[in-house]
Amino acid sequence: MDPRRLVRWLDVGACILLYMTVGPALILVNKQILTTYGFGYPMLVSGLGQASSAIGATFVVKIMKWQPLSDQAQKMTWSFYRRNMVVVGAAFAASLCFGNAGYMYLTVSFVQMLKAFTPCVVVAMLYVTGVDSPSQKVSLSVLGMSLGTVVASLGEANFNLLGFLIMCCAETAEATRLVLTQRLLCNLRFGAFEGLYLMAPICALWMWGLACFLEVPRVMAKGDFQRIRDHFPIFCFAALLGFAVNVASFLVIKRTSSVMVKLLGTARNAGLVLFSALAMGEEVTGQQALGYTICLLFFGCYNYYKLTETKAVPSQSAADAEAGEAGEELLRGAGKK
Repeated sequence: MDPRRLVRWLDVGACILLYMTVGPALILVNKQILTTYGFGYPMLVSGLGQASSAIGATFVVKIMKWQPLSDQAQKMTWSFYRRNMVVVGAAFAASLCFGNAGYMYLTVSFVQMLKAFTPCVVVAMLYVTGVDSPSQKVSLSVLGMSLGTVVASLGEANFNLLGFLIMCCAETAEATRLVLTQRLLCNLRFGAFEGLYLMAPICALWMWGLACFLEVPRVMAKGDFQRIRDHFPIFCFAALLGFAVNVASFLVIKRTSSVMVKLLGTARNAGLVLFSALAMGEEVTGQQALGYTICLLFFGCYNYYKLTETKAVPSQSAADAEAGEAGEELLRGAGKK
């Protein structure tokens, strides 16, 4: 084999390995902080990943200039940022905070199963708001994912209604973010770290701003800031993982494609379900496994049909869509994956 080709394969393999490990590691570390260490404040915890991502993206874009800002970003006015990016950032912050809060009440494996239902909420909201009309095949795939989620939910041995409702809020917030992104930022296609540079600061501001009113008073009343001092290395590790998730996504997108990131993300979630059951001792019933399998099969169909529909549009539009999806994959990374 050509040595250069071997080096390239090893490079791609290393990037994929990094992507497949840092996301689950962040989930497990965040759950450890929220439950085992008793620091049950999802806004403060979620803000760690966004703050580190904002600092890291600023270092990459502004200081080292490894990825210069596009003309669109440079010409963006404060008025436009306030009316559009701030709104999208609020929905994104809600998605991350609710997503982390779900781990306080549900098992890691069940949360990953519920995440497979997110495309259903997205498609429904896009249709209701008139942003997009799904094809018949996509609609049938969504119905299949819904069926699988229902089967998995009914089979959950440690079902918690509050946790389930929190995850419903997380998925609704994520769908809202995607709809707002398409409606408010439809003509903007940010590059990888560029989107993170623009969005992460406002997300961190939303999270920690609200936390000052909703969580910090309780933290001070209970003296829980001591928990940060007692476990300071793990909090720093969570912040670093939040940025590492985005770096890994950037590397995989650059060397493969955003479609590959979606497929790897699906495999990663499935792997985390298996890890939670085998290594962490979380109970996964046969009915849950069946429901999740149904969900994954139809999720594969959903991605396939969406991909074929994307290929049917003109090449320039497809390229723009690829660029936009790459930015969105990075924006999803910090704080939860």
